Amino acid sequence: MDGDILVDMATPTTELPPRTGDPARPFTEPSLSDADVEILARLHAGLAAHAADGGSAGRWTDAAGAIHWLVVPDWEALRGTAPAVGVGFFGQALDVDHEPINVVETEMMERLERYPGLLAYYNVEWPQPDGTSQWGNLVVFRDRTAIDRLNHEALHRTAVDRSPLHYDSLRLHRIVLPEGGIGPTPPQLDESLLFDFRTDPTWIALRPA
Repeated sequence: MDGDILVDMATPTTELPPRTGDPARPFTEPSLSDADVEILARLHAGLAAHAADGGSAGRWTDAAGAIHWLVVPDWEALRGTAPAVGVGFFGQALDVDHEPINVVETEMMERLERYPGLLAYYNVEWPQPDGTSQWGNLVVFRDRTAIDRLNHEALHRTAVDRSPLHYDSLRLHRIVLPEGGIGPTPPQLDESLLFDFRTDPTWIALRPA
């Protein structure tokens, strides 16, 4: 399932020190976030490669079987923005029908140009030997103001509201791109929001890098 762009600036219910997880919530293990950031670095490098190759986008499957979905409303804006910021989404999906949230995401991606300051969306599914898939999702923004604007957009709010129906938990990483979305410096983790939808109300932790 494609990871949706959950960039909601939710109010944390707890704060975790850097490099600390909650033993009762395995998805908060710091090593998992390290692996997430490595995936974001792969996506960032892939975005730079596509920019250098003339700016291709769309959906495709590569030779290794990975399924890519790249949307860039304005390649020149992406090339010309440095520094930039980003969001990385890594959800632990429930075994449910994910078509409703996929429909919302697809509609958003088809009209990405209507979101000022949203520079790129890049999603990759890597099939695993056990038949499952590993997902990586990177969204690049001009600045934090652009992220805040998206938080109030109706379709995005729909995706946010549906998230507990589709995910057991998720990690949302806020990153900095010192040389922009296609610069040589890889993403730098700023902080992570960790969501546990199994509790009521939702447990939300903020963890600085």
